[in-house]
Amino acid sequence: MDVLFVCMGNICRSPMAEGILRRIYEQSKISGKVESAGTMDWNVGSGADPRAVSVARANGIDLEKHRARQVTVDDFENFDVIFVMDNSNAISLRKIAPAHHKHKIRLLAGAAEIADPYHSNEAAFHETYKTIYECCRQAVRNDFRD
Repeated sequence: MDVLFVCMGNICRSPMAEGILRRIYEQSKISGKVESAGTMDWNVGSGADPRAVSVARANGIDLEKHRARQVTVDDFENFDVIFVMDNSNAISLRKIAPAHHKHKIRLLAGAAEIADPYHSNEAAFHETYKTIYECCRQAVRNDFRD
């Protein structure tokens, strides 16, 4: 399954989710493309937030090569599912999604939102990482097996 994770700036939540799911795919021998993007263009070309990099590294995931990008209309064609972190991102994506691809947009945490840790401390990044990890494991258990 090809998966795109989306948050606002593509420097905190979605890069962590991308790294986590790539690791899960690798460990579970699941094939598929995994990427991340942001709904906004503020950080295009920037690396992941240093706190996200640190927390990911502490969990064995390297985000050093990550470069933020903005979602494109082509992403709706190129991915099987597009997981967003919160309702605000879902609304933004539904505005640009072709009608026949709107069904691909889902909240990663089901009916819940994953809070943006950007304006918080590193402890918030650790909590966000744990939440994303559990959501990714659950998604793989439920939907992603070949």
